[in-house]
Amino acid sequence: MNSLSRPLPINVFLRQVFSFATGIDWWILASTAFLIFVGLNTLRFSAQTYGYFTKQMEFMWVGVAFMLLLSRVPYQLFVNRWTVPIMYIVNLVLLVAVMLKGHTAQGAQRWLALGPVTLQPSEIAKLVVIFTLSAWLASRPIRSFFDIFKVLAIILPPAILVFKQPDLGTSLTFGAVFFGMTFWAGATLFDVLALLSPLISLILNSVNIEWWHYFMGTLGVLLLLFWRRANWNFWIRLLMVIVIVGGNYAAGEARPHLWGLLKEYQQKRLTSFVNPYDDPRGSGYHILQSLIAIGSGGPDGAGLGKGNQSQGAFIPERHTDFIFAVVGEEWGFKIACLVVLAYGTICMRALMIAHQSRGEPAGSLMALGLMCMFLFHVFLNIGMVIGIMPVAGVPLPFLSYGGTALLVDLSSIGILLSVKRGAAIDKTEEDSLAIR
Repeated sequence: MNSLSRPLPINVFLRQVFSFATGIDWWILASTAFLIFVGLNTLRFSAQTYGYFTKQMEFMWVGVAFMLLLSRVPYQLFVNRWTVPIMYIVNLVLLVAVMLKGHTAQGAQRWLALGPVTLQPSEIAKLVVIFTLSAWLASRPIRSFFDIFKVLAIILPPAILVFKQPDLGTSLTFGAVFFGMTFWAGATLFDVLALLSPLISLILNSVNIEWWHYFMGTLGVLLLLFWRRANWNFWIRLLMVIVIVGGNYAAGEARPHLWGLLKEYQQKRLTSFVNPYDDPRGSGYHILQSLIAIGSGGPDGAGLGKGNQSQGAFIPERHTDFIFAVVGEEWGFKIACLVVLAYGTICMRALMIAHQSRGEPAGSLMALGLMCMFLFHVFLNIGMVIGIMPVAGVPLPFLSYGGTALLVDLSSIGILLSVKRGAAIDKTEEDSLAIR
């Protein structure tokens, strides 16, 4: 029997017959469904916000439709050389429109009314930035340290506009996506360290001057010994190290001036988590009430609608930024752990999709960027709720109330499935050709 008449293996045959299921990641779907279930029930029974629950349910159905549609649309559409500039420019226009005519709430101007619909363009901007960086880095991978600054020039305009709203949390999300995607596209670990070091110096300068000095010395030695040895000779590396260490010194010395760029409430949020008891009725109130709620929940929780902190409205923003505190109090430690596990599953599967799609750089970068977005949001939100991170106003994906955020989260899942589907189809075709 020749190779042309040889029957296909049963696994390849079934994949072709059931091609409608190609690319579906059941782990991601199950984790997403669980998180939405917990979020909706928390809004309905625990946060005493039935109106929010109804609106969130409506956005959920629209988001599911988006997810299903995007999972079948080839992801290449979003990194096309014609669509990327249009999305990027429209995104900038929306962010500028927010600054000029946006709706203000709680000291932040982040919402834009378009007829009967109110959008939060900063949420949409996260996806647009990921699409733009994926398209750019797919055709222009990082081959030198200076290539990173071209990527930085792309991400800075939307990041600055979002920061001016002010929306510190989303601005930091842009940073997480930027570092993750540039590293995946070829930047070295020491490239990332060199770029992150001024921020580290800002933090250390405000905490302990001696630690800051030790950090700059250690940074200089590490960069001199290991930074791009194959690309630069010793004298060029020495010059670059002097520039980086000098930039760290300037960043540390400029801390008081840079600190003044933040709003007063942002300054308090960034410092209160270190010792919330310094101002228990002011800037430390959020964290303290959140810790009390989580601690009182125990392993099994107080029960839906029975938490003292949540039902007594002691937890601020319990339907958005601090919804995880309600989960910890009323659902209990066990369900809270399952929530964290579900997020971990989504992020791990996204990383696997990025690895499986490495033959298609744009898809691989898109999956990695979405993973960075989810991971940073979860880490920062849960971190601030348990008191190890500053209160930065970042929603918890799928749980926090917010129509635009939920649409973006579900659309991101759809795009992840689209990237996986593309990789699965390519693999099926390779298997078929190999058999024949």
